[in-house]
Amino acid sequence: AHYQVGAAEFPRLYNIAQVVAAPVMAAACNSPLLFGRRLWNETRIALFEQSVDTRSSGHDLREIAPTYYFAPPSVFETQLTSVMIRMEDASRFKKWLFDKFMAHARKVGPAILDGKSVGAMDRAKYALGELMIYGPLKNTLGLSRVRVGYTAGEAIGPEIFDFYRSLGINLKQLYGQTEATVFITAQPDGEVRSDTVGVTCPGVELKIAENGEVFYRSPGVFVEYYKNPESTADTKDAEGWVATGDAGFIEESSGHLRIIDRAKDVGKMADGSLFAPKYVENKLKFFPNILEAVVFGNGRDACTAFINIDLTAVGNWAERNNIGYASYQELARHPQVMDTIQSHVEEVNASIAEDEMLSGCQVHRFVVLHKELDADDGELTRTRKVRRKVIGEKFDDIITALYDGSPSVSTVTEVTYEDGRKGSIAATLEVRDAKVFADTRKMAAQ
Repeated sequence: AHYQVGAAEFPRLYNIAQVVAAPVMAAACNSPLLFGRRLWNETRIALFEQSVDTRSSGHDLREIAPTYYFAPPSVFETQLTSVMIRMEDASRFKKWLFDKFMAHARKVGPAILDGKSVGAMDRAKYALGELMIYGPLKNTLGLSRVRVGYTAGEAIGPEIFDFYRSLGINLKQLYGQTEATVFITAQPDGEVRSDTVGVTCPGVELKIAENGEVFYRSPGVFVEYYKNPESTADTKDAEGWVATGDAGFIEESSGHLRIIDRAKDVGKMADGSLFAPKYVENKLKFFPNILEAVVFGNGRDACTAFINIDLTAVGNWAERNNIGYASYQELARHPQVMDTIQSHVEEVNASIAEDEMLSGCQVHRFVVLHKELDADDGELTRTRKVRRKVIGEKFDDIITALYDGSPSVSTVTEVTYEDGRKGSIAATLEVRDAKVFADTRKMAAQ
């Protein structure tokens, strides 16, 4: 829904509590929050559910023309996937033009956005790209008037974040909780990075526990959970420090907070190196062909992964190439689909190898699952967050095959249909090996 609010209603609607709470509610609902151009004269607010049709939401965004945009990473992922699918349907010349100018945008776009020095030729080429590619694309997304955008709620893939900034959209990350009255850290202009969530907001203190969990304290910390003293004591100590449930560290050189993963998911590989599955999963989900990924490896010698293909994106590819398929399962095990997913996994491995802290998280083996992970089957939350423990128990036979060297695995999985009936799907899944790379930074140091 979207609402148009006149100036006379502004004092009633926009008391300070509602202004502060709005971004929190948007993040909690996994929905974008938008403010229109004329804040004091006329404001337009829009909230979209995550499941809303992409084309419909894009039309609404263009109509509202927000200047402030707040959305969780899943919304940005969906928008990017829609763009990539449409470009695959474009003519060869248009696809070539898009790829060429987007490569230039990734090279100089963020620097131009931050006001840094860029060569005259590069700046002129970017201006041409703005006219031909970036401007029309931002208009299609409904983001052409955005002066500042924020994403929060969970980690966003660096490639996804950089894509939007390369278009000239001033997208930033912030880190907050309802218990903190929203803000804990935010990214100032000129210090926007894809791998951190910014510096502490005024009055906020941070500390990192021995297990890596992030704690904060500020004047905005909640007093207590309503009629729930046990939960309050578990979350906030006597000195006012609040546990976030996230693992991270503060960079000494910049003061930026870097969130690695949920504290309960972060672990150690068998060799003692850091295991942060969400970091790898976000990189995999940058590719439009990959809808969901689940990485395993805590306490083990190597990381492995489950992959869900995006039926819309991969189905679109199949139609363009005259490849027939009768079901998700048939398309997921097609040899060309498997080859494409393997190339994505290996590209992610090459990227992870450049991070000395997380290079041990490269995916050694993977399977493309025979069904989409679904909240109705208990595999995801209603906001599409992975329930890692449930998945590990439900597909333990597949995990065993990933680690024992098997070339394939036969499995039977219970599913829940839309009408509530139960059924099962039987499949034989191919297990693929992926190329892993040496830590490039360690090699350079040696």
